[in-house]
Formats: sequence, structure tokens, C-alpha cells
Amino acid sequence: MIRQLSTALLFSVLAGSVSFQSAFADQANLAARGQQLVLVCKGCHTLAKGEPHNIGPNLWDVVGRKVGAAAGFEYSEAFKQFEGRWTEDNLKHYLASPATFIPNNHMAFSGISSETDRSAVVAYLETLTDDGPVLGASSSFDYGGLKEGVGREDVYTVCSRCHSIMLVKQQGMSRSRWTDTLVWMVEEQGMDELPADQHERILDYLAKYYGG
Repeated sequence: MIRQLSTALLFSVLAGSVSFQSAFADQANLAARGQQLVLVCKGCHTLAKGEPHNIGPNLWDVVGRKVGAAAGFEYSEAFKQFEGRWTEDNLKHYLASPATFIPNNHMAFSGISSETDRSAVVAYLETLTDDGPVLGASSSFDYGGLKEGVGREDVYTVCSRCHSIMLVKQQGMSRSRWTDTLVWMVEEQGMDELPADQHERILDYLAKYYGG
């Protein structure tokens, strides 16, 4: 009887261990997907420890940090007045709709509609600490279905800040019209002017793969 109980206990412990390892692996793989999805954030934020702030604050060690408290960054009044910390739940709600979660903030990003994608981004942000969890295997990522080629990452990073990548794929414009569109987005829609080399990569890519 005692031996039977011991065997049952052993199997129970092993099953629990396997379950824990499986959950850990799932979280690591989720973070790996988040590392790819966070490309859209890199248009405005830096991620590495010690990097200077960009248009938005550096995101190193952001999980658990008080909202509006990154040293050296000048926040809008909306952030300064918000009480709370960047918990997992707060980050997920904020990423769903920045304008809804913190009204009148200056972040020009419409949000991430997919709950799974939001969880992946937060899982990746949790790795941005000195003792953060290890990433899992890189998951497949198709950049919103954009065709593979030089400039694809730039197009995804810049364009998905404000609208669906589907909008890009539906177009069929000449390089000249793509150029006019980028100028219009800067002058009329408030998009930040792109570095010259990135600007040219984007135009080359769009003209080649989504040209008229």
C-alpha cells in the first residue's frame, strides 16, 4: 500500500513538473513572438538598457515601473497625472487602446486589436530586465503578409503604427505616388519625418512589390 502511494506521489510530482516546464516553454515562445511584434514600438521607443529616450521613453525594465516615471523623459500631463504602475494587466489594456486607457496622452498609436498579440508583446517586455526570462524559439512572423524583400521590416515598423498593413497591400502605386503619399503623411497627418536611408528603403520596397 505504501509503495503504491509512493509511486502515485512520484507520478504526481513528475506530471506537475512536466506541466510547469510546458507552461514555461509556452511563455518563452510567446515572448519570442512578442519580440517580433514589438518592431512597431521601435519606431518611437528604444528597448536596450541605457539607450537614450526616443519620441517615447525607453522601455527597458518597464514592467512594474510607475507610469510616467522613466527618468529624463518629459511626459504629457495625462501620464503625469495617472496613478498606477505598468502591471501586466495595465500594459495589456493600454496596448489595446492607448487613447482610451489614458485619455489625452500624446502616443500616436491606435492599439493592438489581438489579445494574443498584446500578451506576446507584454511577455517580451518582461524579458527587458537584468534577470528577465529567457526567450524561446523564434516563432513564425509574416509582417502582416507583406512580401519578403529588403525594406519589409521598415514598412511594417512605420506603417503599422497608425493603420492596418492591409491598407498597404491593397495599393498599387508608382514610386512617385508613394513618395507623394509619404510627404502627405508627414505634412498633413503628423507622421515624423523618416531618416533618409529608411525613407529610400521604404520607397524602393513599395515601388517594387506594391507598385502600379
